[in-house]
Amino acid sequence: MDGTNMGIITLLPVVSFLIFALVTKKCISALLFSGVIGYIIYYKAGFIQPTLDALIDATTDWDNNWIVVICLLFGCLVQLLRESKGAMAIGELARKYVKSQKQVMMLTWICGIIIFVDDYLSILVTANTILPVSDEKKTPREMLCYIINTTSAPVCVIIPVSAWVVYFSGIFGEQAETKAIAATGTGVYYHVMPYFFYAFLCVIFVPLVIMGVVPKLGGIKKAYQRVEETGMLWPESSNMMNIEQHEEAMGAITDTDAKEEKEIQPHLWAFFIPMATVIALTLWKDDILWGVVGGIVVCFILFVPTKMMSFGKFCDCCYNGLVDMLFIAAVLIVSLFYRASMDLIGMPNYVIEAVGPMMSAALLPAIAFVAIGLLCFATSNIWSIPAVTVPIVAPLAVSVGASLPLTLGAVISAAVFGAQACFYSDVTLLSASACKISNLDYAVAQLPYIGIVAAISFVGYVAAGFIM
Repeated sequence: MDGTNMGIITLLPVVSFLIFALVTKKCISALLFSGVIGYIIYYKAGFIQPTLDALIDATTDWDNNWIVVICLLFGCLVQLLRESKGAMAIGELARKYVKSQKQVMMLTWICGIIIFVDDYLSILVTANTILPVSDEKKTPREMLCYIINTTSAPVCVIIPVSAWVVYFSGIFGEQAETKAIAATGTGVYYHVMPYFFYAFLCVIFVPLVIMGVVPKLGGIKKAYQRVEETGMLWPESSNMMNIEQHEEAMGAITDTDAKEEKEIQPHLWAFFIPMATVIALTLWKDDILWGVVGGIVVCFILFVPTKMMSFGKFCDCCYNGLVDMLFIAAVLIVSLFYRASMDLIGMPNYVIEAVGPMMSAALLPAIAFVAIGLLCFATSNIWSIPAVTVPIVAPLAVSVGASLPLTLGAVISAAVFGAQACFYSDVTLLSASACKISNLDYAVAQLPYIGIVAAISFVGYVAAGFIM
């Protein structure tokens, strides 16, 4: 966020992205197009070389590549678990007790809460465990994806054993103003936790939607209508992500395929041992990359020597898993280019300065939630935006007499909102991919629910700002 503030024109790439993405439903093209607009605004006629340099930088950035590597390796692990039929065994076990669509969705919600170590882990494990049973009970993919995504980042924030906690504790610990709350960054985080209004409301809101207390709205309502009228669990734009199911529905599965499916018998251990390895190594090393690599190694040890699958099939699974995740990898790389474009023209600075005059002790937490949430939504920059705004917001809160824990809670709530609502954030992309649905189809479908929770959270921050 060192870019020059160029005024309201800095919003043009954001507006162009939203229009382009909604009209064409081409996420990568929309990001590239909108990012280039930012470079044109800044460099004018000389934009070509800086744009090419930025694209190269996006492919060599370590932080972005770390996420890409995790996504690709997760693809390998997920494909291995699918082929081992371990998740199918869990599905068969669940079928004995899950008798209705609502029970499937409640089970999904519970799984999302139980797997709190990492949002990526929560998404992938829950999706691959529940998807077969969910499809059997005719649950729209949009609804399944909403539940999985809404119990990923919010739960990881609420239960303080995750990368989110480590990251934000580090940010808080660097601020002199937070020493009045606690001596360490982790201590500050614990004091701030009660003010994660958005995260708590997300987790509470899901069962209300499942039980019908909150009615079906927007894209979710249309998804249920589609399933009722056509039987299709996903929209047509997601057909390419469901080739096998689509062909089976059209009667394209062969006898050879059926025989091959019977060769591997579902076993619970084929799922639980690799996943236990992933969770244990993630906790031990405090790095999910270790967990995923360990999971793949354990799969090899379990599957190949026992002849559950040949060495060739193991390699094929890894290759197919990589291919499945290539789209996510491409979007992550292109989104870094887009973020660099936004920073270059000073869009985050412009938004912060625009809301600055409205700051007051009572309204600061609510305004911080809205402003930072919109920045995270527009840029998918859910890590760096809070990192650069906390040094601005924390001193401002102290100077105007606002509650610092409440304000910091609003910042984290804003980051969670951005992670969920942004069409191309990593958790949205991963959730959509795991549920085999287009990220744009899902993101548009969930917006009414996300909007309601965000609005309630805003009111909560306004009320708390006046009370505290």
